[in-house]
Amino acid sequence: GGKLVLPDPEYGKDPAHWIHWLNHENITVWNSVPAFVEMLAEYEEYQRQVTSQSLRLVMMSGDWVPVSLPGRIRNLFQNVEIVALGGATEGSIWSNHFEIPEVVPEDWKSIPYGKPLANQKYYVLDQNMEDCPDWVPGTLYIAGDGIAQGYLNDKEKTKEKFVVLDRTGERLYCTGDMGRYWNDGNIEFLGRLDNQVKIGGHR
Repeated sequence: GGKLVLPDPEYGKDPAHWIHWLNHENITVWNSVPAFVEMLAEYEEYQRQVTSQSLRLVMMSGDWVPVSLPGRIRNLFQNVEIVALGGATEGSIWSNHFEIPEVVPEDWKSIPYGKPLANQKYYVLDQNMEDCPDWVPGTLYIAGDGIAQGYLNDKEKTKEKFVVLDRTGERLYCTGDMGRYWNDGNIEFLGRLDNQVKIGGHR
């Protein structure tokens, strides 16, 4: 079986503390926001304190993944797989994934959202709730088994954000995010429709 290792809250944002656990617990899977991975990379590039090469998978979600970050991680950890994940709380947190290649194309402006996870689906729709062609931006909607029933004690907001796609009968969640499909089936995240920000994990 596996073992869950959580940083001491007192040192939760201290890369030296994380490296201590990487070395002493032979951590195999890392899961955090990209900013923490960037802090780890910046610290280790100068300190070189990691002695364990047990890390095999880095998962990042919750924010943009800088295009330069995967390469920096691979310079520090041998044979590590890096996966970007995305989604919404209303869709059971993760709805999409992207396995970041060893070489990130120079013309990429960001790491793609990737493709829907099993039993999940993404729509990129225009203002008329019609599918946007590949490469054409639209609003991202999530469908599938992970969609929540709605907001507790807030019928008005539930009605606004959870809608039915008439032509399929599917129930969708409107993320308020912009995106577009590439012709290979990957989704590119393009930002918010509004000026919403996330502070301390809260929208």
